[in-house]
Amino acid sequence: MTVGIGLIGVGYWGKNLVRNFSAASGGELLSVCDLDQRNLAAAVAAVPGLHVTRSLDELLRDRRILAVAVATPAETHRAIVERCLDAGKDVFVEKPLATSAADAAALVRAGEKAKRIVMVGHLFLYDRSVQALLELLRGGRVGDIRYITVTRTSMGGTARLDTNIVWDALIHDAYIIPAVVGRRPQRVLAIGRGYLSELEDVVFACFDFGDGTVAECYASWYALEKARQLTVVGSDAVVRLDEFADPKLVLYRRRYEQSEERDPRGRPRWKWLDDGAEPQAVERGEPLRAECEHFIHCVETRERPRTSASDAMLAVEIIEACQRSLAADGKWIELEAVND
Repeated sequence: MTVGIGLIGVGYWGKNLVRNFSAASGGELLSVCDLDQRNLAAAVAAVPGLHVTRSLDELLRDRRILAVAVATPAETHRAIVERCLDAGKDVFVEKPLATSAADAAALVRAGEKAKRIVMVGHLFLYDRSVQALLELLRGGRVGDIRYITVTRTSMGGTARLDTNIVWDALIHDAYIIPAVVGRRPQRVLAIGRGYLSELEDVVFACFDFGDGTVAECYASWYALEKARQLTVVGSDAVVRLDEFADPKLVLYRRRYEQSEERDPRGRPRWKWLDDGAEPQAVERGEPLRAECEHFIHCVETRERPRTSASDAMLAVEIIEACQRSLAADGKWIELEAVND
């Protein structure tokens, strides 16, 4: 079975989906839709013979198209995804799922009602270095997670004027960090500033998971260099993922242990142990290709996507809470508990 695919939005990010869906195994990119004729021309230049249209209705009427990918501005996601579901299509939608938790919940319900696949583009969960990190943690190599630090910065023509750094960049940490910890945070705090416009281009956020586990995130378009680093400090070791280093993933067997020595007040001293570093082998592969092929696989098999709409709703809840904290100049915002 070959899955016929339609793509809505072929601009800044959508052009990457054109390239990957047109080459993904198990699928065939049949048509793309965009309001900008220049974007459509670029899509045809990349995939000669590709059908293009400016009409969403035309694309959705095509019975050969079983699944649709959506790469339009985030504020349009709810309306477009609902139209795709009403047309009986499975849907892949880029992050964020929606621009509010209420809209995200509505899309979860709509997907369930239509009995259609709704998968969200949480790209880094398809990155093999992130997958290797998660395997290290699940295998107990780090021990109990103490805290996490994340740096996600860039510099040089990357500042956006249509959204802030929270919704554009911190959203990645809103889905990666809960996967690292294995549960949702209890509360979040965020402080940010807009130095280039009224929209925040720098943010410092903290996610509190309870039981002493915290994550500190720094995201900025206004930084010295481009960086994507995630460090997990555990009771038995420290692991660092640096996307632009070689090797990308390193386990440092460093930890504290109580010694028999005592200070003048009789308190046991802590001893720092360093048993060396272990670079981790990470297979090569393009995350976006893996993500596209996972979507096609889910359409074929009806399996629940690794990044389903219900999973993605949590990231929207976290970012919405961060936005509320920003508005309150750094007030802690509680996240509603969910009973599984």
